[in-house]
Amino acid sequence: MRILTMSGFIPEQIVDTVRFTQYSGGQRISHYCGYAADFISQVLEDDEIDGAAFPHSCDSCRVLPDYLSEGRKFVYPLYIPARQDSYAADFFAKSIYSFKSAVERYYGITIRDVSERIALVNKRNRKISALYEHIAECSYADYLRSIHFMLKQPLAEQTPPQSVSNRKSDGIGVFLVGSFLANVDLAAAIENAGLRVVGDNITNSKRLFSAPPVNTSGDIFRNIAESLLNNRLSPTQDNFSEILRSDLDEMKRKNVKGVIFVTQKFCEPYDYLFLSYQQMLDENGIPALRLVQANSTDRKRSDFSLEAFRDIL
Repeated sequence: MRILTMSGFIPEQIVDTVRFTQYSGGQRISHYCGYAADFISQVLEDDEIDGAAFPHSCDSCRVLPDYLSEGRKFVYPLYIPARQDSYAADFFAKSIYSFKSAVERYYGITIRDVSERIALVNKRNRKISALYEHIAECSYADYLRSIHFMLKQPLAEQTPPQSVSNRKSDGIGVFLVGSFLANVDLAAAIENAGLRVVGDNITNSKRLFSAPPVNTSGDIFRNIAESLLNNRLSPTQDNFSEILRSDLDEMKRKNVKGVIFVTQKFCEPYDYLFLSYQQMLDENGIPALRLVQANSTDRKRSDFSLEAFRDIL
């Protein structure tokens, strides 16, 4: 099976998935959230993808089942609570168990290796975390490229690199924010503009590995739920204050000189977050550049904007 997934809320501890990173085929609905539009396109047009799983957590994701119904593939929305308390964990645990049952019914399999997969995810995340600690010394584009390659492999074959190539030169330290960064060329453009990514809060990096390790004793479905809900938070979880606090703490620790805020066109949660984020940065004297991407491969106008931002810093 090759289930394309969107976001870190889809539990890798249950079944192998293919993480969406970008899609260069025909974008079907240009007036829609660029991330979701490309996701829809890949599920419907890529014959190697036979299913889709995604969080039912924002307006874009809530309409995905209607678009994907024409593909006659496995389609499963997980319901994600916007809280992180024990009631939310109980609810999400039931969602995860229902997801497991749906996969078993559709593909005619029995999943018996959840505990083993928990151990693999915990181990993988520790390795990525260790690599991230030295991200300021590395080529961020190469770091991201290696993660994208890894996320398309079965979990048992996912081996994070112990190191990636060193940066070609020093640059001004910046912090990267966004739902994800699909286009690795954009990461390279940031570096080519004389900027150095020293930290981030995106789903295919910091929010991939920052979830607390999952315990294999007790109710493993609830353990998975608690871990995912207490990952580095998404703006769909209605806790902007915690997102701002944790990001600002890391920025101050790493002496960040500026922030690059990358969003997809028509992505409401990050549009809302940006307003609060901008206020926080203004109060702390940290300049910000917002890059709005039309789709997961877009890089238009980015070079000029990045060079101008470098000059401001």
